[in-house]
Amino acid sequence: MRKVLVTGAAGLLGRSLVDRLKDRYSVLAVDIASNPFGQSENIEYYNADLTNFEKYGPRLEKFKPEFIFNCAAYTDVDGCERNHDLADALNVDLLEELLTISRGKIVQFSSDYVFDGKNGPYAETDRVNPICYYGITKLKSEYILQNSAGKYLVIRSNVLYGTASNVRPNFVTWLIDSLRGGQKLKIVTDQYNNPIHVSNLAEAAVEAVECDISGTLHIGGSEYLSRYDLALKTAEYFHLDTSLITPVSTAELGQTADRPLKNGLKIDKAERLLKTRFLGIDDGLRLMGNY
Repeated sequence: MRKVLVTGAAGLLGRSLVDRLKDRYSVLAVDIASNPFGQSENIEYYNADLTNFEKYGPRLEKFKPEFIFNCAAYTDVDGCERNHDLADALNVDLLEELLTISRGKIVQFSSDYVFDGKNGPYAETDRVNPICYYGITKLKSEYILQNSAGKYLVIRSNVLYGTASNVRPNFVTWLIDSLRGGQKLKIVTDQYNNPIHVSNLAEAAVEAVECDISGTLHIGGSEYLSRYDLALKTAEYFHLDTSLITPVSTAELGQTADRPLKNGLKIDKAERLLKTRFLGIDDGLRLMGNY
């Protein structure tokens, strides 16, 4: 079977990818967290600290993957602003190390945070201009691939949501859990994106690789809306109390890192090249079942 390496395999996106790959590929799944897959014939799980390449590198190189899906990342936007070293280690240095063992194509997951959020949604050819350190690290990783001699696909996405056990909360699951606990929430009305369900992103990413698409590809949901409107839609879908949600501006929150406001991604290219249908919010929430 063809060999695929998935880093960050225990995270939300990593799990969804491994679930799609395991029936057709031999998968080496790598993460610092414990194995979420149990015993599976086509999955080898390797528990490793991805900031310690000297220790884990030889094992990954020995596997000789045809494809590498690099899902590992430090995605805490405010955390990246406070801890540049960790942000660089996971979002930049890891990719450079993976390039040294790559024998095929690397799929790097990037973000709409490489843009400044003044004129979104953005196409693949629009000018990049990150305004926070998380976005800077994601852009650095893109430049590394562009300047390398290897085959690559950069997939930019935004506001990923969905469910899996023992993973870091995403905006939608955090919102649901908070409202169920009766918490009052302040949600911004001036940050715009096109959120995508994790299974929709994973399906499109695997298809893009199997179609041998290279370069940069934007993958997002079909619906463009504010975080506040996303919160209301989610609360209504799960029959939660919308009166607990207060609309605020981003400036009022006083977050550590600057946020791009009118952001998000144009997905015309992906819609043209792929058969995967990109979902709106209602269809995405439906995939969450009885969360």
